[in-house]
Amino acid sequence: MELQFKSELTISESGFLFDHSTGLTYTLNPTGQFIFRKIQDKKNARDILHFLMDDFDVNEETAHKDLDDFIRQLKEFNLVGE
Repeated sequence: MELQFKSELTISESGFLFDHSTGLTYTLNPTGQFIFRKIQDKKNARDILHFLMDDFDVNEETAHKDLDDFIRQLKEFNLVGE
């Protein structure tokens, strides 16, 4: 599964995500920032899962839950498509 952002988004160093098409802003925690940047880099979900496990030193179950939760939220806010 490869995710793509539906609109132009910008993320600040401090984790504020700005949606240029709607003018809305979102605040991302460090895990969300990490996942967002991996999606920007065109990484697939499986690769992101492994990056999370390595960089955050979490088990696969935790990484999978974090990734699934973040992707669900992106979809709820209509920021990504598959």
